[in-house]
Formats: sequence, structure tokens, C-alpha cells
Amino acid sequence: MQRRNVTLKLYPNAARAARLEAWTRLHCELYNAALEERVVAWRKAGKSISDFDQQNILPQIKADRPEFVELGSHALQQTLRRPDRAFQSFFRRVKAGQTPGFRRFKAGKWFSGFAYPDPAGWKLMQHGGRGATLRIGSGDTALSVRARGLHRFGDQAKPNDITLTRKGGGWFVSVTLRVPDAACARERTADMRRGLDFGINDWATFDEGPPIANPRWVREELPRLAALQRQRARKRKGSVRHKRLGHGIARLHDGISNRRRDFVHKATTRLVQQCAVLATEQLTPKTMSRSAKGTAETPGRRVRQKAGLNREILSAGFGMAHPMLAYKAEEAGTRLHLSNTRQLKPSQRCAACWEIVPKTLADRMRVCPHCGHVMQRDQNSALVVLIDAFNTQDTPGTGVAARPKPLPRQRGKSRSVTRETPATTPCV
Repeated sequence: MQRRNVTLKLYPNAARAARLEAWTRLHCELYNAALEERVVAWRKAGKSISDFDQQNILPQIKADRPEFVELGSHALQQTLRRPDRAFQSFFRRVKAGQTPGFRRFKAGKWFSGFAYPDPAGWKLMQHGGRGATLRIGSGDTALSVRARGLHRFGDQAKPNDITLTRKGGGWFVSVTLRVPDAACARERTADMRRGLDFGINDWATFDEGPPIANPRWVREELPRLAALQRQRARKRKGSVRHKRLGHGIARLHDGISNRRRDFVHKATTRLVQQCAVLATEQLTPKTMSRSAKGTAETPGRRVRQKAGLNREILSAGFGMAHPMLAYKAEEAGTRLHLSNTRQLKPSQRCAACWEIVPKTLADRMRVCPHCGHVMQRDQNSALVVLIDAFNTQDTPGTGVAARPKPLPRQRGKSRSVTRETPATTPCV
């Protein structure tokens, strides 16, 4: 049994939306009260309060505040677990030598939503196709909201928990499903072996064949986004028009995010369905999109150009592509090979003679001075990671050291660390 997540959009009318807003404000009030109790108890008495201690006070809270009764005990308990997990994360980072910010109180308008951690207190009824109804609570106080969404697991998937969130002026419910292994499996339509290199000019370049173009969602919407931001800058903060334009900007960003996620989902699905072996390199978008501003003592160079490059890197969605490929490859029985970028250096290494020749980002064609091999830069990188995948198919984790016979002028290379998903079908 595995767990999968599906998000459905809710369509409440004005009365139901106001009720959801009221419930969210009550959950926010409970969260802030629990956070304040923990802070005051530590400052005054040096005492730590656990979430179990706070959950034991819920019956008294519901007796004093009857409006909390219809929220459900399990949802209230889940809200009380949030500050506990937040403090655990805070102290873990402090022990690791980091400098995280202390937990803050949340405003009602920024409180994301609430959750039901088990199947009690709610029911999701699918009506066939994409239509559904979410029922929260029971009896006369129950709240029914129309929903829209669909998953590929059919009737075998059983809902386990839900999280209601508001985003961009709309309401969404994220449902965790318990799915049998057989229902998770994906059918593979081909057994190709491909290496790919993610990039900006083309979203994905393969060792052979046409690339996948980069849609550049953010660049297309930049003029519209800039116009909305200029209009909002002319309005008085806190006014109705200022808030209305802020909601418009948020909806524009949500639209870009939805199109990006839809594109990456479809692209990764096609890749794992067509490939028995899929090789690429490990990417760290957080490091790749680091600012070039520098410090006052050592200011950076070409800061605006690097800012534009960072925007394109984040817009391409590389950070979500690898996790999607990982779990989809396991479901389809595809071997996913992630080469260690620092050790393999696919952008600098020649796929023909395996020599490393440094290049800048402006060098889009690779002309090897050692063997004369000429190939487009990204295509060469895709071929390098594919060769690395073949060399390590019998000895996972050996990386670039697994080349059977080092070529002339090639030094011994350190052991590479690669990460692979378990293959359910033999790879030859």
C-alpha cells in the first residue's frame, strides 16, 4: 500500500466560503494561543509544554467557546500539532548551527488553512468524471462543498486525510490516498535508453532526437505582471483598489505555477513511459540560482544579468522535475540514473575521448581540442550521463570510475556517488 496526493478545487458559494473563512480564523486563533502559551511558560517558569498537554485542554476550550465544537476534535488536535512541529524544526536547525527565525504569530488572512489527519469528520464523494462533493462535519452543522478534480487510481484508492487551503482567492482540498501497489504501476510503451540534459534554451536536450522546448511561462507574463505592479504602486496601501490589484497579481502567479506544474507532470510522464533507462545529472536549483550581488567589501559583477538567469532557472521548474521522475520511474520500472555533477562534470567532459575542457556558458558548441569531436554542448552532456549510466549499471555508485579502460591522457578519477531508483525490470 502506497500513498499518493491529489488536489481538488472547491467551489463554495458565498455563504459556505464565509463559513470556511470563519473556521480558518478560529484555527488561527487556536494556533496563536498555543504558541503564546508555550512562549510564556518558558519565559516565566522555564517549562516546556507538549502538544499532548495542550490537547488535553481542548474539552475545556470547547465548553467555554461553543463555536469551536463544530470544527471537530481531530482538526483542532492537528492545529495544535503545528506549533509543536515548528519548534522541533526550529531547535533542530539551531543544533545544526543554522540561524532560523523564531516562530511568529500568524495573522488570520495569512493562515493557510486547516487539516483533518484521519478519515473521521469528513467524507469525499466522487460523482464520476471530475465532479465530487466534500462533506465536513455531521448533522445539521455539516458543510457540503462542490469539488472538481480527478486521479488515475480509480475506486481502489481510499482517502486517508485532507488539508483545506485557500490560495489566490480560491479554496482547495489536498487529499492523501492509500493506493495498492498494483494501482500505482505505470505501463511502459517503449524501452528506449536516453540521456537528457536540462537547460534554459531547451527545457530538455537528449543524446539524440529533437529537444523539448522551454515554454518560458514567466517571460511571457512579465509585461502583464509589470503593468499590474505599476498600477498597484500608484494606489494607497490598504485601499480597496490596492488589495484588488494584489489579488490580481497573486492570480497571475498562480496561473504561471499551474501551467508549469502541468507541463512538468506531462513531460516526466512521457519520459518514464518511453524509457527503460533514463540518465541525467543531479541539479541543485537553489545553488544555481544564488544571487551574484556579493557584499559591500566584495561586490558582485553583472548582477542584473545573473538575476535574469536566476529567474529563468526557477521558471523552468528543475526542482520539481527530479522528484517527479524519481517516483514515476519507480512506478514504471524505469531505471533512473542521477550522475554526480561535481565529479562527472558533464558540461566540461567530452563524450568521445572523456577529457575535460573548461568552457563558459557562452560556448554552445563543443569542439574538443584533443580528439576533434564536435557536438552541441547540451547534447554532449546528455551523452556523457548516458555513458556514465551504462558504465555503472552492474556496479551502482561507481560513477565515472567505472569506465572499463581509461583513455590516453586520462588521470584516475575519484569514486562517484550516484543515486538510482530500484529497477523492477532487468536492464541490459
